[in-house]
Amino acid sequence: MEELYESSYNKKNHFSFGQNWENYLSHLTDAKIARAKLSLVNFLGGKNKIKGKSFIDIGCGSGLFSLSAYLLKASKITSVDVDDFSIACTKYLKNKNSNPKNWAVIKGSALNPSFINSLGQFDIVYSWGVLHHSGNMYKAFDHVVKLVKISGVLYLAIYNDNEKIFEGTSKFWLKVKKVYNQSGILPKKIILYLYCAYYILGLLLQFKNPYLYIKNYQSNRGMNWLNDAIDWLGGYPYEYASPETIRNYFNKLGFVCKKVTKARSIACNEYLFVNK
Repeated sequence: MEELYESSYNKKNHFSFGQNWENYLSHLTDAKIARAKLSLVNFLGGKNKIKGKSFIDIGCGSGLFSLSAYLLKASKITSVDVDDFSIACTKYLKNKNSNPKNWAVIKGSALNPSFINSLGQFDIVYSWGVLHHSGNMYKAFDHVVKLVKISGVLYLAIYNDNEKIFEGTSKFWLKVKKVYNQSGILPKKIILYLYCAYYILGLLLQFKNPYLYIKNYQSNRGMNWLNDAIDWLGGYPYEYASPETIRNYFNKLGFVCKKVTKARSIACNEYLFVNK
């Protein structure tokens, strides 16, 4: 088993999602917040699916989606992350929005059963692109499902198991991520530049305008292209699974898959599970 993220993110050279999110928040706009809110509304099935509901954000990162749940009038918001920098980012957004009493920011790990059991249960459990970086994805799944109320939902995003050689297989990217995290500042920059050039070449081969694509990238869940590129390379530990594998696993845990948005290649597949 790979070293857990929670014990490695603050070591020399290792990537910290939270530090990357600090940079992202310095460029956060109302338009990006609006896109993040819209992505929640669209996938969950409407504002009424969030308003008045309890919401927990496992791996809150920048805090953007916890903020979105608050702005969409969730009754209770709980933001959880194991990264000190991510906790600081989320507290910053909370304080910037009048430090509401119904929004809690808590440091803790999805791999710690005692911690998970202390949180209670929620109408909406949200964990987007997080648990595959924990270092033990399936153990994290087993713990997180305990947070979902009966008839509650789990909104999950997990990296796809990609076998397309041209775009790089999942096994190939695992090797790249290992090298990136073991490298110093200059090699990291070189790897980032090479990846960006590779990405832009891929856009050109699809007859897409790279300038317009990057300029409009915030439409993708309110994210930023460069921060996402750094997040992709630095995101390690790294696990992945096919939609069939994920559906079957959660079915055995008593969950019914109501919705799947499949990724084209190495990106995240999105799932909406209901606890029956």
